[in-house]
Amino acid sequence: MIEIYLFIHPLGQLCYEAECKLLDFIYQDSHKIHLQILPLVNLMTNTNVMKRAGYDASNLACRNAFLMQSYEAALDYKAAQLQGKKYARNFLLQLQTALLKQHLPYSKQLTEQLFKQTGGDLEMFREDRQSTLIKEMFWQDQCTAREMNIQQQTSAVIYNHDTQNVGLLLQGIDELQWIPNLCHTNQSATITLLENHS
Repeated sequence: MIEIYLFIHPLGQLCYEAECKLLDFIYQDSHKIHLQILPLVNLMTNTNVMKRAGYDASNLACRNAFLMQSYEAALDYKAAQLQGKKYARNFLLQLQTALLKQHLPYSKQLTEQLFKQTGGDLEMFREDRQSTLIKEMFWQDQCTAREMNIQQQTSAVIYNHDTQNVGLLLQGIDELQWIPNLCHTNQSATITLLENHS
């Protein structure tokens, strides 16, 4: 079994594109691939996403507003996860489409409307979204990113449990393009790539 930890900024355009490509690959691939999407929201990733999107990252009010929206979107995604990965992935992609493609403003009403479209339990989502558990889950994701030495959004760690429990860290959108090949490679090739990245 192959396990992929994908670290994304919920409002990052490149993150959204990487998610879509990776999900398309996983749905079409014959291997058993377990994907975990973890939101990575901190000052560095927030600044990177803002600059790429054309926002003035030196404007403190703009930075704070964007950071708060990013954090709220991450918490929405974590709340959706309590009803299952399928609901959460669908919700996250719909939220990103609304914010990044349709340029709709972030709001509680928008997130609830989008979650309802996934077919999940909206009342449960509302309750979960207000719980301290959701914030704890978010902070656990940030700790996992630090433990895995994630330096930027749109990064992944891949484990191939069929060969050995060695993780391969891919940082940035360019390296993520290797994932389909890495999922079909043999053990010695994986070890060589690990040595090249260390």
